[in-house]
Amino acid sequence: MIAFFTIYELEQLADDQLDELYAVLERLLMAKATGTAERSNILASLENITRVRNRRCATPAQSL
Repeated sequence: MIAFFTIYELEQLADDQLDELYAVLERLLMAKATGTAERSNILASLENITRVRNRRCATPAQSL
């Protein structure tokens, strides 16, 4: 079964790692049947990746 990635877990990854994970999950999504738990986990994880990406774009970088 494919794991569900939480926002907390995804926030620990760098942008390029998020991009890689998103691409892998998109490929896996195509291989899963509609209505399965695995597909639901992948869709939720993709949504969480998008949320983390959007939050990073909207939040200005902290100055030192």
